[in-house]
Amino acid sequence: MNKKSINRYIAILNVFTIIALLILNFSIDSILSTMMVSSESTTAKCMYNNGLIDFFVNNVQIIMIVVYAGVGIINIISSIQNRKNKKIFFWQLVFGICEIVTGLSISVFMNNEDIIDWINKILFGIVPIILAIINIVLIKRNKPRLVQVISYVVVIILSILIFLDIIGEHWDIIAIIMQFIYIHSQEKNIDESRAKKIVNIILYYVLQTILVIGFLVITLISLIVTKVNDTKWNNQLSELFTNFTTLPEATNEELYIPVENNYKYGFINQNGEEKISCQYDRVSFFFEIEFNNSKYYVALAKKDNKYYLISKSNDSIPIENYLNDKLQIMDNWIETNFTKGFNEEKNDRLAYLSSYENLFASFTKVGGIALSRQSLDTIKEQNSITLTNNNDTYYFSSNNYSMNIEPRDDDYNKYNVTITKSDGEKRLEVLYYLPGMDEIDNVLNTFSNGYIKFENEDRTSIGWIDNEGNLTTVPNGYDIKNIIDDKVTLEDQNGEQYHYIIIDFWGHTLLQFNEIDIYNNIYLVKDNNNKMVLLDKDLNIISKEYDKIITTTQVDISAPFSSYKD
Repeated sequence: MNKKSINRYIAILNVFTIIALLILNFSIDSILSTMMVSSESTTAKCMYNNGLIDFFVNNVQIIMIVVYAGVGIINIISSIQNRKNKKIFFWQLVFGICEIVTGLSISVFMNNEDIIDWINKILFGIVPIILAIINIVLIKRNKPRLVQVISYVVVIILSILIFLDIIGEHWDIIAIIMQFIYIHSQEKNIDESRAKKIVNIILYYVLQTILVIGFLVITLISLIVTKVNDTKWNNQLSELFTNFTTLPEATNEELYIPVENNYKYGFINQNGEEKISCQYDRVSFFFEIEFNNSKYYVALAKKDNKYYLISKSNDSIPIENYLNDKLQIMDNWIETNFTKGFNEEKNDRLAYLSSYENLFASFTKVGGIALSRQSLDTIKEQNSITLTNNNDTYYFSSNNYSMNIEPRDDDYNKYNVTITKSDGEKRLEVLYYLPGMDEIDNVLNTFSNGYIKFENEDRTSIGWIDNEGNLTTVPNGYDIKNIIDDKVTLEDQNGEQYHYIIIDFWGHTLLQFNEIDIYNNIYLVKDNNNKMVLLDKDLNIISKEYDKIITTTQVDISAPFSSYKD
């Protein structure tokens, strides 16, 4: 058995272990969030360029595993040496198992919560019950003290409650408390051989002290450095925002759309007019910012390795000193771990703008700053028709026709549709699939102009029902993307790559191309030169050609493709 002083020292260091891990668990998000990484990352680059903190952050998972496993192994070794004292043996063994399995769950099962949950149930629920029963059997002949019996009964009750998810896992704290209770009543005078004394000094006093105290010191230093630099960040950021008064206030509310040519960025408006030439290495979207009861439109931009806040008039405020260095480190991390890995060909400009949006969002750390992004994401939404539901039969009536919709039992979303013209001369009874039907909300979703999409019974053709109750079908192999005004955008689902055709109601092809996005009164397409252009609602080109016009939609992030017309 170990001497009382050694067992007490182990219990004290166990306390420091729990304190260090609690500090880390409560502060890990704060430590890493300012570095634009998640708590699961092990490849972060510390923005403070401090060797000690860099090492800690870059290896936080490994360090935690070493601490958990090391402390657990030391407690298990000590429990084996205390095997003649079943009370201390039991609680050191429980604590040791707890730490080792927790460390394993971090390294092996980090991304599987179900496995971790069952490990916790086995570790904190089943294992302590087994150990408690074994110890009760071992001590029953020795007339144990009442407190000893009570402790094992408490173990069994708590383990059952933990296994049933009634309470959380607190075995580490409970085990340490029980260690102190039984160490206090331990005999003082236990002889140790010289060899065992040397081993115990190295094992407990040296190794565990370095392991636990070292980890605690690193954690505390990390917190202090993080707090100091966060204060520096907030102070300089506040100073930066006070310079907003040098920028024009938000009198220009028109939307600016990021564009790119030859990896240089600028902005155009919705009329296709170039407002800021392609001169920046990176930009974010423009944000509406409220500061000191005033409103501004500001974007984050980078040029010649320097960062700026720019206005829509292209006035700029340089970001200098510590803020510039911090943005550079964050930018490099994003480039290495996100943008470059996501898109090696560099044709995904949205990834660049999204990363700068994340950088800009970090500015909200100063209280009172509200950001609202401006982007061309106002795609004209579908309309809907409110239906009357009577005994699961749905009704709709307009000035020109009425419609009865009766669900079929033999197939989901299949209906008997009866259309009756207002003049009563024509009545049509058919079987249809209605993709826009929503029986839960009693609505029928339509295209932007109010037309209703249908598919025939065997789904070999699709079409629409217009506002007069007339039916029109489109060629096989096409789907209808949307109908806006008198233009129908069809999506070709034949062949290896989708392409799109815009036709009028008489079936004439107006435009044909491989990619499209539709907005209010604007079309975004690629022309025959593989360049992106904006079209007005009459399909006239209204902008210059750009490598990218970035509107946060799929057409911007697709791989390069060729374009064609009839």
